[in-house]
Amino acid sequence: MANIEFYPGMKARMGEEGSELVYYMIKMRARDLVGKIQTASEIEKDGNKLVETMVQRAIRANRATGAISSYLTNAHNNGERFMGSFVIATFGGKPTWEPAPLQKDHAITQFLGDEMEDFGVLKLDGTQKYFVLDGQHRLTSLRYLFGQLPDLADRRKPPPVPPGLQDDELSVLLISNEGLKKETDFRKRLRRIFTVINRHAKATTAVENISMDEDDIAAIHTRRLLHSIDLFKWSGKKDDTPVVDIQKAQLKEGDGHLTTIATIYKMNQIFINALYDASDEFFSFSPGEDVIDEYYENVELIWETLIDAIPEWSNTDRGKMKNHTPPEDRGDDGSMDHLLFWPVGQKGLAHYLRDEIRNQRRDPKTGGYDKPFTKSMLTKALKDIDKIDWDLFSGPWYGYTLKQKSKKDTSFMVGKRKQGKPELVWTMDSAGSAETNVADMIGFLTGKFANDKKQTEVFRDEWESKLRLYNPSPELIDKKWKEAISVRKKITGK
Repeated sequence: MANIEFYPGMKARMGEEGSELVYYMIKMRARDLVGKIQTASEIEKDGNKLVETMVQRAIRANRATGAISSYLTNAHNNGERFMGSFVIATFGGKPTWEPAPLQKDHAITQFLGDEMEDFGVLKLDGTQKYFVLDGQHRLTSLRYLFGQLPDLADRRKPPPVPPGLQDDELSVLLISNEGLKKETDFRKRLRRIFTVINRHAKATTAVENISMDEDDIAAIHTRRLLHSIDLFKWSGKKDDTPVVDIQKAQLKEGDGHLTTIATIYKMNQIFINALYDASDEFFSFSPGEDVIDEYYENVELIWETLIDAIPEWSNTDRGKMKNHTPPEDRGDDGSMDHLLFWPVGQKGLAHYLRDEIRNQRRDPKTGGYDKPFTKSMLTKALKDIDKIDWDLFSGPWYGYTLKQKSKKDTSFMVGKRKQGKPELVWTMDSAGSAETNVADMIGFLTGKFANDKKQTEVFRDEWESKLRLYNPSPELIDKKWKEAISVRKKITGK
């Protein structure tokens, strides 16, 4: 005998009468969902012809068993565990809808009218099969936590099931095949729905996530900094450009902003990694208010010390600090192209500080980062940065961080000749590797590595290989390298 089950919910429709889509909004306990719902690929293995041609994203095991399961495992600590609605489809039989309208004399019935019949109970008699259209990674994560992924058992043991997870009530949108005579019509409909969900749905932007995320400690710290650090506070006046751009991830020439909210967020991640050895996974769930407050004290200290060490951030016209005009053509308006007024330079400095803080925290006996962080560690790391020539046209950065490219040829590379001389423009290298390049150069200039002739030659070769200049002469390259060495000698004395 089939196993009959009932689920409270609402019946809804979309589309024109006669070809409308019928679906149900119901709730299911997590354990029931895991026990009943399959992925499309699993149904295909059973030889079902209904969904075999559907396009599903491949399940990424690392996502399901990593970030999502970590969130579910830890979110119960603050009572804020939540999962969005699962969208599932049914076939092999039609579910039965049992209306359960309110009594006619109930006070609110006068407002419901014909919708009274849309409240009720969905009857599933066990003859139907279900597969997930949206939520397959969440489903896989639940299976993993419930120990129902045997193929992963040998290499990754799931953590203990979070308290109450199996009884959590989850929102489910169940799409029915009601009103459709042919299975092929239902298949086409489901494919269209899948496309709408997974292709056309617009994900939240990185900036939106930073502004709203209540689990990511780096995002929480970023929002706090905008209200606690004097430099970041905006007057609110229309004619006053905020120091922090809260909408864009990058800045342009002449931009009056110092930095972006996305840059501060990334730097906070780097600082937290330096102080607490935090993995990427750590930023996926809230560690609790006590930890957030404890970590924030040190993150705020880093920012305050950093701002004090770079007085230009507070005392100069920020728009004039992002000028890609070569020095000989700038005039006497006080403008320059200052690396630390660009996000790539700011994040590169953060990477450098992370490495220096971690080096100072390392216990030579254990090899671990056991020494507690102190302000003196940060002060030591920042000691000589005021001696660095930050102008992007100077030796350390010319063609290395500030690069030349053709207006028309986006594939323009080192030393490649074109027919005639292309029209060249200067632009910032904003790739992720550029941040580490900046960190490496700061480390070199301050004498943190390459302290013998052979190591210096190796670093010079690496530097030269990364130059992005149009057909540079050997003389120009030598000149710029000598400028970098001159900065290093000023700092290290050798």
